Amino acid sequence: MSADDMTTLPTPAPAAPSRAGMSPLAKVGIAVAIVVVLVVAAWAYGRSSMAPERAAADATRIRMMLLDARAQVLDAQLSLYAANFGNAAQHLEYAKPPLAEASNAMRDGDLDELATKVDAALQQVMAGRDLAAKLSLDANSKAGEASKLLGDVLAALPR
Repeated sequence: MSADDMTTLPTPAPAAPSRAGMSPLAKVGIAVAIVVVLVVAAWAYGRSSMAPERAAADATRIRMMLLDARAQVLDAQLSLYAANFGNAAQHLEYAKPPLAEASNAMRDGDLDELATKVDAALQQVMAGRDLAAKLSLDANSKAGEASKLLGDVLAALPR
């Protein structure tokens, strides 16, 4: 081996990396980024776990509106039995807003078949109100049909 042969020379050791460290600003930036990622992840997890509870709350709200409307219809029937047509017309008028709102909520929740029954009950309520305003006892049969339709819808609603 000759002195000119480079294969036999020892190779130099690699240079040690400089340990100057991170700046305090970079450390704060990384900590803030980690906190933001954790907050977004917690929000997404909470949002996704609320879907079943939101569906149950919507179903309960629809049920409440239908029960309110049915109570008004039944009160109207009681008023019609007592021949109090003004009070009956007023109760039937009060039944209209919750029925319309329940129908819209059912359509939003893909319960179109039940929403159609609620719309039919709303038509019966409006016809009954008109008949009660004309002092006709036929308003009682319209209110009875509306009450029956609402009972069917309430029985068919998922709990």
